[in-house]
Amino acid sequence: MPQIHPTAIVAPGATLAEDVSIGPYCVVGGEVVLGAGVTLIAHIVVDGRTTIGEKTRIFPFASIGLEPQDLKYRGEKSRLVIGRHNTIREHVTMNPGTEGGGMVTRVGDHGLFMVGAHVAHDCQIGDHVIMANNATLAGHVVVRERGEQQVHDHLGAAEQGDRGERAAGLGGERGRRPADQADEQQGRRDVRH
Repeated sequence: MPQIHPTAIVAPGATLAEDVSIGPYCVVGGEVVLGAGVTLIAHIVVDGRTTIGEKTRIFPFASIGLEPQDLKYRGEKSRLVIGRHNTIREHVTMNPGTEGGGMVTRVGDHGLFMVGAHVAHDCQIGDHVIMANNATLAGHVVVRERGEQQVHDHLGAAEQGDRGERAAGLGGERGRRPADQADEQQGRRDVRH
């Protein structure tokens, strides 16, 4: 039977696995699905069409599954799907998808989302991704397994390993590396071309 603190509010219709733990002052919406062993520590809001995979732990003041911060959002029934064994620390926000981005935001398994991280609408996050404190992803960003590559549908991405970086940077015009654009603005030319 789920352990639900007396100060928590769980809406009718929420689906809770038998061993879920919901701590003080949490609010869980009616379309939320919490998998086996999910722990909401305290003061967390989980709402919308949100599914959270087994053994995921969420820390105080996280806001999970509330409507996206996108001016084009019109209340469509989009989703947020969070995988298994994630750690979501304090003040993290994760939003569902939008009609313009496939209607779903996905977070893989075994991720660590440190204090204040933000995963916006329509992001696709792979397994074993770590987002450091206050790291933010705008809408439509893809971060592959272990954070090895990042791609935004409106921006170009530097090639992985370019100039020694482990992960690609975001920015610039489609099809051009941000580093090349910065060099061009400084009057430098890339000798590799």
